[in-house]
Amino acid sequence: MRARNTSIALLSGALLSFTIAGAQTLPGTLPPAPQAPAAPAQPPTVLRPPIGVAPPPTTAPLPGAPAPGAATQRFRGTLQEMDGPFLTLKTADRKTISIGLTAATRIVHNRLLQLTDLQPGWYVGVAALKSADGKTLRAQGIRVYPANARGAGEGAYPLDPAKPERLLITGSVTAVAPGGIGGTLTVGFHGSQPQGGATCDGKAAPGGAGCNGLAVLNYAKGVPITAIEAGTVEQLLPAATISVTVAPDADGTLVATGITIERDPPAKPQKPE
Repeated sequence: MRARNTSIALLSGALLSFTIAGAQTLPGTLPPAPQAPAAPAQPPTVLRPPIGVAPPPTTAPLPGAPAPGAATQRFRGTLQEMDGPFLTLKTADRKTISIGLTAATRIVHNRLLQLTDLQPGWYVGVAALKSADGKTLRAQGIRVYPANARGAGEGAYPLDPAKPERLLITGSVTAVAPGGIGGTLTVGFHGSQPQGGATCDGKAAPGGAGCNGLAVLNYAKGVPITAIEAGTVEQLLPAATISVTVAPDADGTLVATGITIERDPPAKPQKPE
């Protein structure tokens, strides 16, 4: 843990007064000499700057750029704290690690949404499960991509060729219909086949020149809908769930190349008034 510079209160001294009252003297004798006041105690040495004085710069080494060709690692866990350019992460296996941030660290923020938040035209990716008869698609998870991702990975194709019933459908929202225990979501996309064919699926060619497809997906409440947005350091709050890709710099310090804020800190319960 690196020391933080903090302010210290100004020291104040006490005004000491001394009185000699009612001193008796014998004839022919001199009055007793007044006792010299005791020297006030010296204040303790101030090791930190007083209020209004800028603290000296920290001497802790700052994280540098990852070394060229350095192997990357990925950690996921709970953010414990931010200390300057370093964060402390408690991983799922209860290890605590310190990770440095630089100006080049990419931060992504996942924001949870409801079905009614989705708007026509938004670019989304839907993990879907196809029924045995191929007539029904059930959404398993929905991600809303940033506008600059439009066209990337567009189409309808298996996530795993060995499991053709599990699809990834990526395209633009055309309709949202809440109702019952969830609702339906309609996604339009370009596929890999030529225009005018009987069916449309597969991954679209760059530029979306393939066929026009349409998928109607059943949505059940509780299925996660996540918006992927550009994040900021200010969103790295204690108790947030994050995943971090790291690589060592020239000194061996782990440096974050990318951070995803998967879940914000849980809201604190409101106390009754």
